[in-house]
Amino acid sequence: MKSPQPDLPSGAIIESDSPEPALLEVSCLTPEKDYREQSWKNGLGQTAEIAIYPKQKNFIQDTFFWRFSVSTIQANCNFSLFPGYECTTIVLPNGSEQKSTLLLNHRGEEVATNIKQLFPYTWSGEWSTSCKVTNPPVHNLQFLINRELGKAQFHVEKIGQPVSTENGETGRKMILGSFALVYVVDGHVRIGIDENHAQGHARVLSKGHTLYIERDEEASPTNLMIQASDEKGGVGNHDLDATVAVIMITENKHQGAPSTVSDYISNTITKPIGPLTVDPTSVPAQTPQAPQLSPPADGNAPSQRRVPRRKGSLVVYDDQPLWNLPPDLAQKLASKEAVASSNAFPVTTEIGGELAQLIAKGDTAAAEKTLQELRKDSIGGTTPARKWESAQAYEPPTFETQDTEVPPPVVRDRLVIEDFPVRTISTAWIKMIRQGLSEWIRLPVIVCRGTEEGPVVGITAAVHGNELNGVPCIHRVVSDIDIHKLTGTVVAVPCVNVTGYLKFTREFADGKDLNRYFPGKEDGFASQVYAYQLMQKIISQFNYLIDLHTASFGRVNSYYVRSDMNDPISAVMAHLQQPQVILHNSGQDGTLRSAAASRGIKAITVEIGNPQLFQNQYVQWSYMGVMRILDHLEMFKMDNAYNDELDPPPPTTVLCSKGFWIYTRTGGVLEVYPGVNNTVKKGDLIARIKNIFGNVVDEYFAPCAGITIGRSSNPVAMAGDRIIHLGVIKKKGEMLPKEAKENY
Repeated sequence: MKSPQPDLPSGAIIESDSPEPALLEVSCLTPEKDYREQSWKNGLGQTAEIAIYPKQKNFIQDTFFWRFSVSTIQANCNFSLFPGYECTTIVLPNGSEQKSTLLLNHRGEEVATNIKQLFPYTWSGEWSTSCKVTNPPVHNLQFLINRELGKAQFHVEKIGQPVSTENGETGRKMILGSFALVYVVDGHVRIGIDENHAQGHARVLSKGHTLYIERDEEASPTNLMIQASDEKGGVGNHDLDATVAVIMITENKHQGAPSTVSDYISNTITKPIGPLTVDPTSVPAQTPQAPQLSPPADGNAPSQRRVPRRKGSLVVYDDQPLWNLPPDLAQKLASKEAVASSNAFPVTTEIGGELAQLIAKGDTAAAEKTLQELRKDSIGGTTPARKWESAQAYEPPTFETQDTEVPPPVVRDRLVIEDFPVRTISTAWIKMIRQGLSEWIRLPVIVCRGTEEGPVVGITAAVHGNELNGVPCIHRVVSDIDIHKLTGTVVAVPCVNVTGYLKFTREFADGKDLNRYFPGKEDGFASQVYAYQLMQKIISQFNYLIDLHTASFGRVNSYYVRSDMNDPISAVMAHLQQPQVILHNSGQDGTLRSAAASRGIKAITVEIGNPQLFQNQYVQWSYMGVMRILDHLEMFKMDNAYNDELDPPPPTTVLCSKGFWIYTRTGGVLEVYPGVNNTVKKGDLIARIKNIFGNVVDEYFAPCAGITIGRSSNPVAMAGDRIIHLGVIKKKGEMLPKEAKENY
C-alpha cells in the first residue's frame, strides 16, 4: 500500500535569478604565452606583467583598477609614486642557500623595513619609497589597486601540509569578490572551481603560473579547492606539497561611489601615473585575450562591469551664469540645434537659469538676446563681444614617464666610472669640500654605463645656482636612455653649485661667480678650491662636455650656444644643438668650458633661456640637442620617437663671430625695446633711461648691426648695468678670430 504523500506548503519558493555559473572568465596564464616581459631601461632589473584590469589599459598612462606583476630586482632602486593606489609586494624564495633580502624605506625615515619572504607587505602609493637588496637578485610579486575602486586580500598558503585550518583542510577558499588570482610559488597544483562544476573547471598549474578568475560580484560565492599535485594533475600523494599566493579583489560599494568599476574608468579622464621603478617604462603591449567561458544565451555578461554606462551630461546651474561659459558653448546652448536636440544639453525650467528656461520654452530669439546682454554686461560694454574670452579649463599634461627611475645614491670620495656596473644607471654623492659644520658639500651625479666601452659624455647644469633649465633637460635625457642600447657612458651632474642652488643665487657660498675661477686652486679661496675639486674629481673623467646654463637674475636669453667654432668637433656639437644663435667664443675666461677645453675635452656651453624657472620649450630644444650629440657620437641611436615634427627646433641658426654687452651710462628706470633673437640695424633705438618722474634722461642706439642674444629684464638700473647682449653676425667669407672673448 503506497504511503500517502505529505502535504506540501502552499507558499512560493524563492530562488535567485542570478545565472549560473557566476564566472565570467577563467584563464590559466603562463610566462611563456601570457606574461609581458621587459627589462628596465636603467638596467636594474626586469618585470613581467601578468594581468591588468581593465585589460586595454596602459598602467603608465591610464587610470586602472588593479595590476599584477612579477619582478626581478638586481640592485638598489627607487619606487615611483602611485597616488591613489595601494602597493603590495610578496618576496619570493630565491632557491639559494644565501637568502635574498629586501629593505624598504618610506618617506626618508631612518629605519628601513625588512620584508620577509612570503609575507605580504602593503604601503601607500603616495609614499616616496626606496629599496635596498642583499644577495641579489630578489624576486617578488607586485600588486597595485586603486583604493577608491576596491580592496584586496592576500593569502600565502602551503598546500599539502597537515592541519592548517580549523577543520584540518588546506587549500579551500571562498571567493566573494570580483576577481581572484592564484599564483603558484612552488610545486604543482590542481584547482577545482565550484564543486557543482568541478569536472569542467579543474586546472593544473605549475610553478610561476597564474590562475585568473573574473566573476559576477552580485552572484553567489565561488568555491576553490587547491590541491598539491604532480605535473599531470595527479593528487593523493602525501609527499606532494606546493605553495600558492592567492589575491582576492572586491569592488567598493558605498554611497556616492560609481556603481561599477566601468563607470569609474569610463568617466575618469585618463591621467598619467608614474610606474613603479620595479616595472619597465616602455608601454606594454595589449594584454593577450585569454579563453573565456560561454556567455549566457542572451549574449550579455552578467557582471555590471560589462554594461556600458551613460555618460554624464553638462548642466548649467543658476550659480553659473551663461556668460561664464566659453562663447562657443554658450552659443550652442542658445542655438536652434540645442532646442531641437533634447539629448544635446538637458535643461529644464528648474535647472539652468533664465537662459535655459528660454531655451526649454523654444524661444530662441529671446535666448539669443539674453545671451548677448549677459556677455555685454560681463565686460562692461566696452569691448565688442567677439573679443571676449572666458577662462579656459586646465588640461593636465600627458607623460609616458614621470621620473628618471634611478636607484638610491652611494657616497664616494671621487668619481671613478669603472666602480659602477655596466648596463646600469647609478647615482652617487661625490664629496667636494667641507663647510662650516665640518660636513661635506656633496655633489649629485648620475652615471649611465652602457653595454660596451666608448666615449664619456658629461652634462653639467646649475654651475650658477639660479640657472635651472638644465636640470629638467638632464632628467629627460636620463629617463629616455635605454641602458641596454647605450654605448659608452653618460655622466650627468644636475647641480654643480649646490650652495647657490639652495640659496637661489648665482654665486657660490663665498659670494663669487664660480664660473670665473676654473680650473681653480687647491689652496685658494672657497670658489677656487671647489672649482679645483670639481675638475679633479669629476670633469677629468670626460671626453666631451655639455655645460647647461641660462641667463642670470634680471636678464633673459635666447636659446644659444657658446663654442670655439675654430675647433671642428666643438663646432659640430654646437650645430647639433640647432640653437637660435651660435656665438663664437674661444674661452680663456675662467669658465668651466674653457678649463675643460684646455685639457683636451671637447666642450660647449648651452644657454637655455631664463633663470629660476623651467621653460618647457627651451628645455625640449636642449634635450633634443643632447640626444643628437649622443647619436652623432654613435652612443645612443635616435629613432622615430625623437623626431622634430611635434616640437620643431628653431628654423634657422645665426652664427655670430663675436658678441658684447652694452651698458648703461646712468641710473634710472630702464626700458629695453628689442626682444631676444631680434635683429637690429646700426643706429636703431634700443633703450631709454627715465628718472622716477618719467622724464627721459638717456637714450641708447645700436652701435652696429647684429642680433639680440640676451637683454635686461630688470627695469631698475644702476649706472653700469647691462642693456642688451649684441651678437655680431658673421659675414660670408669672414675668418673667425683665433681668440674671441666677451665683456661679461
